[in-house]
Formats: sequence, C-alpha cells, structure tokens
Amino acid sequence: MVKNTLRKTVNRAVRRDFHRFRASMYRKPQPEIWGACGKIHFYCCVFEYFQYNDRIPMKYYSLLCTCRRPIYTLWETYLRYEHLSYLTWEDIDNIMEVLLGSRRVSSERKVRNHGADQNIAC
Repeated sequence: MVKNTLRKTVNRAVRRDFHRFRASMYRKPQPEIWGACGKIHFYCCVFEYFQYNDRIPMKYYSLLCTCRRPIYTLWETYLRYEHLSYLTWEDIDNIMEVLLGSRRVSSERKVRNHGADQNIAC
C-alpha cells in the first residue's frame, strides 16, 4: 500500500512538473524554444520513463518523493555530471543512481557540518 502511494505521489509530481514546463515553453518566443530543445527532449524522455516504465525501483521513488520538481532535479544532476546521458531508460537509471549517491554524500556532509550543506536540488 505504501509503495503504491509513493509511486502515485512521485508520478503526480512528475506529471505536474512536465506539464508546467511544457506550458512555460509554449509561452516563449521561437528562438528561445529552439535554444531549449535539449532540455525539452530531456523532459520528454524522463516523462516517458515514468509513464511507461513499470520496473522503476522503489529507491528512486523514495529519492524523488520529497521533490516538488523531480524532472528539474534530474535535469540539474544531468547538467552537473557531463558523462551522463538520458536517451535510454538505463541512462535515466544512471542519473538516478548518481543523484542517489550525491544525496548520500550530501547527507553525510550535513551531519559533519551540522546542517550547513546547501547542495540539495529539491
């Protein structure tokens, strides 16, 4: 039951993030849309990953459950690490693993620095 609730919460946040991003792109002038084509493609790929992939590990849902903008969080992670790709579901899994690893490191820093770390994307 908790797993289904977690999935629904994250999937709802992903849909909301995608639709807000799409609406904001519709309002932009054509040159800006052209300049953002990579980000648009990223958003579409991640949205489809959550829409059609029924084998997403629960640790990814747990990771993104607190994010208001989960796709944007993944986008920031993708930009931060230049070796990442997003063209396949395995590539998106890799982005999730990197984000998961950076969260672990960030939380360890937070414990050592008494809450001083501000590197969390959500």
